[in-house]
Amino acid sequence: MFHYDDENTAREQHHKEMTVKLRGLGSSVFDMKFTERDAVRSLHSNMRSLRSAIDSDLDASIVLDISVFTKRHLLMMLRWLDDVGYWERLFVVYTEPEEYDVTEFVPLSFGVRSIQQVPGFSAAPDMSRPVHLVLFLGYEGDRSLAVYEQVQPMQTTLVLTDPPFRPDWEGRSQELNRNLLALVGSGSMIKVDGIDPECTAKVLEEVFIPNPLRGSFAKIVCPTGTKPQTLGIYSYLRNCDDCPAIVYASPLRHNHTFFSHGIGRTWILKQPI
Repeated sequence: MFHYDDENTAREQHHKEMTVKLRGLGSSVFDMKFTERDAVRSLHSNMRSLRSAIDSDLDASIVLDISVFTKRHLLMMLRWLDDVGYWERLFVVYTEPEEYDVTEFVPLSFGVRSIQQVPGFSAAPDMSRPVHLVLFLGYEGDRSLAVYEQVQPMQTTLVLTDPPFRPDWEGRSQELNRNLLALVGSGSMIKVDGIDPECTAKVLEEVFIPNPLRGSFAKIVCPTGTKPQTLGIYSYLRNCDDCPAIVYASPLRHNHTFFSHGIGRTWILKQPI
């Protein structure tokens, strides 16, 4: 169980409840602290204990629940699991929230602390070339807009989740990203399933298909969409020869007042090979 360090009273309560229930079922529970402001060091400090726990039973499958991962942490964790040879044993599961409290179109985070490349992936693109930016849109309008303004791409592809997890969520991403859409234009928007990672991987293959025109662009992807889409981004990255750079915008603070709650459907996104 990864334990994030930002202040969140509800998370602390849920974490305690999960620990008690798991131990009551006879499970061994290990807390691995993760600090978003020092993501690389946090991941590195967890590697030895995590690998020891996984290798204690080489015949067991690995089940990674990505429901509450930050997207940077998720990408780094997937890269590590893949690099050390656990990919073929890996299940990835995801549980949708029952609801997000964005009925007043208040974003899930405020401000941007920094915009950085995700460690462990492609180095900085050749900025002497024009940039093609692919932005996955979610409920983080300020963060997506900040990435667009800093990168200053010559070409932009906005990826909208469609259909949304629930029919009554239709239009939320457009409203929360209305400023970015006003700058870029709806003509640059494509729609991708929010649950199926294979759809995301296929769309990236089509968007970045090699040809003389696209080859002249430096490529950047920003994963501010759904967690399953982020898994799809990684699936694309692990199989492509000319990988785009991956950037992540860290929020100044999360909006804990208007956040997700309840339990929706659970999906198995990946099974052992």
